[in-house]
Amino acid sequence: MIKIALFVLILFGSIFPALSQDINLYQPKLKLKENHLLQEPGQTNSHIGYLSQPHGMPYYNKSGLPTGTAVAGIIFLLVNPILVFEDKKIFWGLTKELSKSIYPYGRLSFEYSFLFRTFNKNHFRFAYNYDLIYQQGSSWLMFVISLGAGYFTDTENKGAFAQTSMGFFIPTPVFLIHPYLKYRFTKISKENKSDIHDLSLGAGFVF
Repeated sequence: MIKIALFVLILFGSIFPALSQDINLYQPKLKLKENHLLQEPGQTNSHIGYLSQPHGMPYYNKSGLPTGTAVAGIIFLLVNPILVFEDKKIFWGLTKELSKSIYPYGRLSFEYSFLFRTFNKNHFRFAYNYDLIYQQGSSWLMFVISLGAGYFTDTENKGAFAQTSMGFFIPTPVFLIHPYLKYRFTKISKENKSDIHDLSLGAGFVF
């Protein structure tokens, strides 16, 4: 468990220095599309840039990301590590998640994981997620806590899982980048098969 804790701390250390840069150095100009259904006359809604569009996507003009954030984003867009606890053993792998927003009803996601081992290397997961979004005023960065559940298969075994994650929504002109730290418990339907716990750190895409 000490090795796991050190692993998580090192990965957090590589991400958060970049994300913690002075936010005043990057203030993208937001062109918010007016939505009379969500606003009363004279009132403003800090979430409308993300939530008022038909597909849950922001309407804005992105001027550019800080260098550190851009570099960290590229790395975690391509390489998402996952740590799997199964049958009293620990396995490493890579994972990638794609999501489709169905605001205000939540988010549907598909995730593929590849494990570096000799058996059941491929994990497929389909999930429903509900996102709790927090935004400070007109800040471009949105903190999000997600709760979800879904279906799991590795082509030989199947099961159901529950998951929780914390991270951010970072807007781009096409999609949202979702860097996150996620914990998940998977209940395997076969009685003689071990259940699965996994911990992952990465960046998903929300369309």
